[in-house]
Amino acid sequence: MCLFIGVLPLSAQSSRSGEWRVERLLGSSQLSLESIRTLVVPAQPGAALLAAVEDFREVFALRYGVDLEIVTATESRPKSAIYLGDSGRVRCRAGDGSFSIHREGARVYVAADGERGLLNGVYALCSELLGARWYWAGDLGFELVGSARATFPEGFWREEPAFVQRTFYPVDGDFGRRNRLVGLYSFNHALAKVFSAELYEREPEVFSEVYGRRREPKGSAGMDAQPDFSEPRAVELAAEAALAAFEKNPEARSFSLSINDNVLFDDSEATQQLVEPVNYFRTRPNYTDLVFGFMNAVAERVFEEGGAWTTPSGQPRYLTALAYYWTEQSPSFQIHPRVMPVLTSDRAQWHDPEYRAGDKALIKRWADSGAERIATWDYYFGSPYIYPRQFNEWIAESLAFMSQNGVTVFFSQLPSSWGLDGGKAWLASELLWNPEQDADVLLDEYYTNFFGAAAAPIRGFYERAESHRNANEGTADWIKFYKDESGIELFDTEILLELRGLIESAKALVEDDARRLARVEVVSEAFSLTEAFAQSHAASSELVANSLAVLSESEGGAAASLPAQLIDFMSARTAFNQLSELLLKNPMHARLKHFTNFAKLDPVALSLAAMAHGGVSIPEADLLDYTGEVQIAQWWADSDDVFHSKSSNVELRHAAGESKPRNFLGPNLPKVKDWVLDFRPSEFLSVGAVDGDSGIRVTGADMFSIFRDVPVISEQRYLLDASLAYRISPDNRTHVSLSWSDRDGRSLGKEMLFRCPTGESYGTQRIVLPIRAPSQAYTLRVRFVVSRQYEGDYLDLERVNFGLIAK
Repeated sequence: MCLFIGVLPLSAQSSRSGEWRVERLLGSSQLSLESIRTLVVPAQPGAALLAAVEDFREVFALRYGVDLEIVTATESRPKSAIYLGDSGRVRCRAGDGSFSIHREGARVYVAADGERGLLNGVYALCSELLGARWYWAGDLGFELVGSARATFPEGFWREEPAFVQRTFYPVDGDFGRRNRLVGLYSFNHALAKVFSAELYEREPEVFSEVYGRRREPKGSAGMDAQPDFSEPRAVELAAEAALAAFEKNPEARSFSLSINDNVLFDDSEATQQLVEPVNYFRTRPNYTDLVFGFMNAVAERVFEEGGAWTTPSGQPRYLTALAYYWTEQSPSFQIHPRVMPVLTSDRAQWHDPEYRAGDKALIKRWADSGAERIATWDYYFGSPYIYPRQFNEWIAESLAFMSQNGVTVFFSQLPSSWGLDGGKAWLASELLWNPEQDADVLLDEYYTNFFGAAAAPIRGFYERAESHRNANEGTADWIKFYKDESGIELFDTEILLELRGLIESAKALVEDDARRLARVEVVSEAFSLTEAFAQSHAASSELVANSLAVLSESEGGAAASLPAQLIDFMSARTAFNQLSELLLKNPMHARLKHFTNFAKLDPVALSLAAMAHGGVSIPEADLLDYTGEVQIAQWWADSDDVFHSKSSNVELRHAAGESKPRNFLGPNLPKVKDWVLDFRPSEFLSVGAVDGDSGIRVTGADMFSIFRDVPVISEQRYLLDASLAYRISPDNRTHVSLSWSDRDGRSLGKEMLFRCPTGESYGTQRIVLPIRAPSQAYTLRVRFVVSRQYEGDYLDLERVNFGLIAK
């Protein structure tokens, strides 16, 4: 919220809402800005405030040619000065991050309750008084807007942020400070820290039993099971940990008891009694009442019994808990006022009207839950997406809606690739301070000031990418296409050419404006990675499709085309890798490493088998890194005698007897000799036979896998031969994963040599993968993974054979 009394600041006149009125001033004449000579700072300013002061000095010098002198408040009280941390003769209310600014004669006073508010006041002066903007990180992101003001604006100026916490992770430190981003509360996955390996040795009964055994923790918030929320002693231990943390750090405002980043909940009879009858939210089991019942019990001990209501300075304390995955739904009861729920949602998915309406209703239910303060964790990525993931419309609408419904703490992941993300971080920073601002006016300012003559085509680039995503991304799901290389299929050749045309038009318009041309080049360079990966992925998809057709001996297979298709893919992949290696050295693109670093499909082995099967020559000169696989494929195609199967139950026959569920969450599972079935429970998951009592058919999966471990010999030749059928929607990541380990169980790496392409197989497809065991390999885990099945999707795994290739 903003309150301006007197003359509105520069940008407030056009884009910022607020009430104002003229009142009697404490100085009769106006203060010339270029007459200001001194900046008075508190006696012991912190590093962030000092950095803000230095930014103000630099911008002031750019505007007025005056090098301000910095003095401390204890040295003197000069005139023609700005005083930080001094309210003069006016006393005003101050809250979290708020500040006030007014003039008394030749002195300007910036008052706040603490350095955070002072820092916000300094950057308000930079922005509203001097016209400074930091639209992107780094020197290239700085711009002065408007003309220099002659006098200090009259009246009393006070601002208070709508969101007391405004955090993007990770962001450039300078960018975050300059755009008044701040973190106050801790609420990351944290139960692994409380329920530790040391505690397990003393009190194992508070740890969960999962799938029939108690899970010993390893200190990992990602891998450790949740504690047993049905166990009263777990409440006591969590309360003790919170009270100890507040004693150790008295000014801490929060203590996180957020669930670990998995769904490994206790499945003993005691927990079953608490969660049954099981209901579902967004197709996942609803464990909100279990977890937030635990939070209420802990809060009772920490606050009512422990008295830890406030910090010594009077700030309220909270226990924080992520409303995450199985705990997204609102509780059926009121929660303790000092439990802070953190609502997790990817509001880029608000393009889906049904999801948007449901998410708004969910926010309102949490607003009525009894919580004194509500937080949100959003997903504004950014990298690891390799395309411009634009959704400014939903940023503006969701922030305004959350603010209107009592959400005041904001966190989002945003590893910003400035060329692909554009004004996303700056726009959101502005709206987090005051979500009542007009986002279109802010974007007008951003494009006009930052890109000058290129404003129209650059705005067209980002807004066309946004409208295309809105129209084509489809049914909402959890962070859709996150770390999904096939997400690039969202942008076909036609839209990529259209977007490139807008960039080239922008370049032509700023040829004589070096600074703005450099910004357009950042957009162009980042988008060149989008284009390069689109080419690589298209070549891979073409190679996979033809390889499947040749191996399955289906109509349309063209074995003679495979060598050229393979060379095209290898060239496109090399071009992408070389370009990314070059561009990622630039800090403006460095965050795109989150895309380049995650594992992607390598279709070469599949294509080698297809070429050998089709009787065409393999271009060995271009495959020096695959010499072992080339030899395996050729031997296999030349003779049936070289394959020595190491598999039993090749047809995945089910054991006699009824299918049984793993636990009370279901579903019923067949017994398949030599294979292990693993999954995340979900509302519509079904696992059965493909034909009679053989094969595995999977539908409705959130995450499912069938795997087995096989002994291998270091550097030996192997071959995987499987048959399957499928229907794959966009965002479905069904694939084959090969994980190698040594004699001591240490990982030697993981490979993805096949992924089901988007679409339907229309019958059985054969995949053949020549494999060379790495040095020191002792065990190979062969895993068929099904992830994110949409309505109508299925996997039929009909047969799997694995064996040694030897003459």
